[in-house]
Amino acid sequence: MNAVILVISLCLLASLAMIIQSVFLRKISVNYISLVIGFIGVLLVRGKIMSFEPELFMGLIIAPLLFFEGQQNRLYNIARSWKSIVSITVIMILIATIVASFSLRGILGLSLPLCFILAAISTPTDATATESVVHGLKVPKKISRYLKNESLFNDASGIILLNMAIGWYLSKNLQIGYTFVQFIYSALGGIIFGSVFSILLILIRQKLLRKNLQFVSNNYNPTTAILIFYLLTPILLYYFAEEINVSGIIAVVVAGLIHNAEAERSKLTNVAFIYNNFQSVRILSDLLNSIVFVGLGASLVLVLKGNLLPNRIDLAIIIGIILYLANVIIRYLYSFFVLRINNKDSWIFALGGIHGAVTFALAYTIDQTLISSNNFHLILFSEAVLIIISMIVPTVIFRFVLPKEKSDEEKEEEINHIKENMVNYALNELDKIYLPKKIHKQLKFDLKAQIDETSMKDFLFELRKSINIPEGSPDELEFRDEIYRYAFRLERNYLGQISQQKQEYRDEFLSLYREILLAEVLFLHSED
Repeated sequence: MNAVILVISLCLLASLAMIIQSVFLRKISVNYISLVIGFIGVLLVRGKIMSFEPELFMGLIIAPLLFFEGQQNRLYNIARSWKSIVSITVIMILIATIVASFSLRGILGLSLPLCFILAAISTPTDATATESVVHGLKVPKKISRYLKNESLFNDASGIILLNMAIGWYLSKNLQIGYTFVQFIYSALGGIIFGSVFSILLILIRQKLLRKNLQFVSNNYNPTTAILIFYLLTPILLYYFAEEINVSGIIAVVVAGLIHNAEAERSKLTNVAFIYNNFQSVRILSDLLNSIVFVGLGASLVLVLKGNLLPNRIDLAIIIGIILYLANVIIRYLYSFFVLRINNKDSWIFALGGIHGAVTFALAYTIDQTLISSNNFHLILFSEAVLIIISMIVPTVIFRFVLPKEKSDEEKEEEINHIKENMVNYALNELDKIYLPKKIHKQLKFDLKAQIDETSMKDFLFELRKSINIPEGSPDELEFRDEIYRYAFRLERNYLGQISQQKQEYRDEFLSLYREILLAEVLFLHSED
């Protein structure tokens, strides 16, 4: 029962954060708002229903997010960038781990195994956290690509390095050769398993979609079942991969990349399925992104609770600062001297490696080992300090370094102006033809509703008419629907005329164009 309450609570808090951001705080990233909501939410319930389960978190939230993120990238582009990906996610991370470990050892005198545990946990970066920090800012395309590719694959490196460090801590024996073999097996195994698993699923799904007409004729449509199984794919894939000791993270990323290739060549195989799939992924991605930061905020509260505080809070704070500085410096030097990025962009890349919920998940896995309780609490608090610093510092610096994008308010004001002109254009054209009074009034109300020029009084009046007035004859309904489709075509024609003049609003134009197409589809459906 507690698990059900926890899931419902996370979804509600994540949804509340998205509502607050969209209505009141458009200039602030929804992830920051989610973090604060999670922090406050756990304080209000005093942590009674909140417990952090790293395996569930990785499998149910992070795996789907990485799968969906993988689908936003073409396999061709990733394959061509494999050298830089390996360079950043293996070599740079290894160097950063070593430097951070010996820095902790040299400055604070901690044992090397404990230093390596702390450093390994601090290596994975979080794409959703990075998006929060650069909200409303323009990141150079090359740096953005590097950061996204890094966040897709570096979790696996961090996990393997962490396992090596834990083994060293417990057995007092550093097994470099075994760790190297384990890394190769885990990474290649994840690639192979993810590829084979996803290709089999794609072949089965495509076969079913091509049989869809036959199913429909038999009053059975499998697309709902196919969609549900698709949404469960990253979860099943992650746990199956982990069960055979290969990288579940790499497996789901590879699967996402292959599914991207499938989507490119099957858009018209079953249009309704593909569109529903796209909408479901978008909704789930938004929800899971928000849940990640709700969970992060809640976890910060748990770390600050008395029974999880380390004996020396000052030591934990210093460790977090050293870990952050070591990572930033190595990232800067590596990007400047190895990746050959200019000075400014190297600093952007260095500061853009933001740590988030994945770091916490790795830190919490320590609790399942034989590491002492005080060291576990020290690790948790230190990594919490690292996460907070890694988000605050670039949030401030990037506001002075990166150029600003047009604000959401500016974009919305311009698009609303375009929508108003679009609706007025359609209404003026419709005035040139004869329409029955009833249809004309109904049409005017609905088109004005597109630009929020109808009041609650108008809505209630139309609602009363809809309840009290009988539906028209089939011929009347067909005529009404044809008029509505004509109105939507007029709106699309208007957008087509001015879209080339507003290239900076391309994404908003596409969104508005899709909205009108969907409206037209609704009136096509009404004839069925």
